[in-house]
Amino acid sequence: TMMQDVLDRFLAAESDVYLILQLKDGPETADVRFESFARLEQMGKTPNPSHYEAVYFANTPAYFYGMSNAEALEELYLTFNLKRPPDFRGHSLSVSDVVVLNREGQAGAFYVDRIGFKEQPGFLEQMKEAAQPQKSVTAQVKQTKETTPRVKTKKHKERDAR
Repeated sequence: TMMQDVLDRFLAAESDVYLILQLKDGPETADVRFESFARLEQMGKTPNPSHYEAVYFANTPAYFYGMSNAEALEELYLTFNLKRPPDFRGHSLSVSDVVVLNREGQAGAFYVDRIGFKEQPGFLEQMKEAAQPQKSVTAQVKQTKETTPRVKTKKHKERDAR
């Protein structure tokens, strides 16, 4: 999927990068669009990665170096409200959007809230699963099959060495 492709590129990036995710249009996102995190909690909901689409992917500006995540997020908020990149097709960065940062190999997802940003632990993992739902079970089975013979050969070699 497109999301899978962007995610793979994002996680494999050698430099600092960020993703802007916005809710897809549709009935399933109507009640959560532009809602604060507290409001989501009141509804008994959490941001659902499968309801989002990646609307922008770019290298983090060089001047972000040395900034905290909070400062970097504020800068992105200003950028995507006041001086949006010409190739940005989404709406202004708003409450309910999610910004995903990959800085110095540390990736995190942050919900744009009424004030500030709320980190979403586990969001990236869920996003990866949502991007490839059909793979997970077969991948696990394949993995166990591949790892078992390796273990045996190792033991076998050790036995020979004795």
